Amino acid sequence: MTLNQRPTEDLRVRRTRKLLMQAMIELTIEQGFAAITVQDIADRAMINRATFYRHYLDKYDLLDKYMDVVYELTASQEALSSPQTQGTNSSNPTLGLVSMFEHVQQHADFYRVMLGAKGDPAFVQRIRQYSELRLRSLLPGDRATLQPSSPPLDLCLSYLSHAGIGVLDWWLKAGQSHPPEQVAAWLNQLNRETVERALSEAEGAKA
Repeated sequence: MTLNQRPTEDLRVRRTRKLLMQAMIELTIEQGFAAITVQDIADRAMINRATFYRHYLDKYDLLDKYMDVVYELTASQEALSSPQTQGTNSSNPTLGLVSMFEHVQQHADFYRVMLGAKGDPAFVQRIRQYSELRLRSLLPGDRATLQPSSPPLDLCLSYLSHAGIGVLDWWLKAGQSHPPEQVAAWLNQLNRETVERALSEAEGAKA
């Protein structure tokens, strides 16, 4: 193998995976994710099944890898957020959260299907898990113990992650009538108020 072969092979791999992900998105919009098959995806991408299986185990693995790409994109933007926009006590949404809403806006038809009856429950679960992890990463390092009568912090985070799905669903059904930056700011505000209340009660328990 020459030195020039590897970059060419890497480019071919990226191109093939991009074609497969795009085919999955298009077919999901047309038929619903539950109805499409590996053969459908391969045919739309104009590759054979053997090539598909060299990259992914099945359509669920393809969907999972698609979500990984999305999360890497938003995580890279999150890292670019300034200290003033980091943390649950900030009034401004992080760049990662805004980036996520911008991505959803670009693929609104796909997300509308995936969050509906023709989507996949695991997809919704992945979004919820990502939201909870993101919220945890923005919390202060000192995790205080809450008062026994207060909702546990884990419950607050689970509540917020489910609420985030509700905000996303509401926005899609409303035809994205509000810009991504505005919806991200609203969600950030709701998250901040809930977490701040839990943490303030924790501080009261320590006093």
